[in-house]
Amino acid sequence: MLLVGLLVGLTGPVRAAGSAEYQVKAAFLYNFLKFVEWPSDSTTSSGSLTLGILGKDPFGEAIEEVRGKTAKGRRIAVVHLRTPEEARDCDLLFISASERGRLAQILKTVQNYRVLTVADQEGFCQAGGMINLVSVKNRVGFEVNMAAATRVRLRISSQLLKLARQVLE
Repeated sequence: MLLVGLLVGLTGPVRAAGSAEYQVKAAFLYNFLKFVEWPSDSTTSSGSLTLGILGKDPFGEAIEEVRGKTAKGRRIAVVHLRTPEEARDCDLLFISASERGRLAQILKTVQNYRVLTVADQEGFCQAGGMINLVSVKNRVGFEVNMAAATRVRLRISSQLLKLARQVLE
């Protein structure tokens, strides 16, 4: 029930463009870390959960609110990446719109790793990404590609799936 309250509150109108939108999206990333299960044999299962941002960081200061919080009893680290190969050590990878031109290469690089891939790009889930953040009528929501997540044994909470605008099987 707490998740529903958190995410429904977050899907409210985003009045200011840009920074307010990405403040809401940063909160979504935090909640994704809380409501996705990684397998116990995950290569990324260290003492912290790593949220990687590949490409130009659209979050600005908003992502700092996530850094240092905990999810699943683990501290969240936020790292800025330069190459897709660095993303293999992340738990969650946010792929910036600045990387649209090499999206296929990035997804291929991490496809066999237990990395939750997230973006806010049209067609991201259809291209093989796992969660796409979408803005419709000034509300932020998300789409989920279950097949991509299941392939690397990531389990997305049924509570989270109920809130998705679209779930691709």
